Amino acid sequence: MLIQSLIVAFWAWFNGMVVSEYLVWIVRGAPLVSGTITGILMGDWRAGAMIGASIQLLYMGQVTVGGISSYDKCYAGIIATAVTIASHQTPEIGITLAVALGTLGLIASNVYMTVCVAFVHMADKYVEEGKTNRIWIYNWLLPNLLGILLYGVPAFLAVYFGASYLEAFMNQIPPFVSTALTTVGTVLPALGIAMMFKAVFSPKFAPFAVFGYLGVAYLHMDIISCALLGIACAVLYWTLNLDKLVEGGN
Repeated sequence: MLIQSLIVAFWAWFNGMVVSEYLVWIVRGAPLVSGTITGILMGDWRAGAMIGASIQLLYMGQVTVGGISSYDKCYAGIIATAVTIASHQTPEIGITLAVALGTLGLIASNVYMTVCVAFVHMADKYVEEGKTNRIWIYNWLLPNLLGILLYGVPAFLAVYFGASYLEAFMNQIPPFVSTALTTVGTVLPALGIAMMFKAVFSPKFAPFAVFGYLGVAYLHMDIISCALLGIACAVLYWTLNLDKLVEGGN
């Protein structure tokens, strides 16, 4: 567990800090991707993919405006997934954790952005003195150390210590509380889908929503199967130029 905790801590720091713009933003805004990678690091990619996909549904309609998000992607997509896997909980519980940790992570992200502004002004002192060779201390070293403190350390503590406490807590709570948490975790993805539909829904996409409902309600497909079905539908829609066909028919 120590090695896994350290690896997850590094992964959380890498994403929380946006170390590489090209690499991080591919996965940072998609809990499905970051959760799957977290599952691979934890030795259970399938659980990571299922938990990440469930969290993705919750935040599917979320839009980041001006760099400000309604949740912290690192805390919700990585730390929540890792703790859920380590404590052997269901994806529904993972969604509930993601909401709590994602909101808590906003404090970390706001602190990080605020303190880094101070680092920039501290670097101005070296510019005025002509000591440009020391600017890296405030532009690179201190922001990275702060990122380790705000993202790496919480991730390590959550996985190494929090998983066992969460598992013990879930085993001790009354069944009706556990059922309530699972129910909330089941309903929240529907809220995320509704938010997405409100922004991008078009009547011509209604059949795809029906396909998804039938797959879950009657065929009992899991989240990974539904994701693959959705990808297949999207590829067919694009390769067959169905959008132009619909417009031509109108």
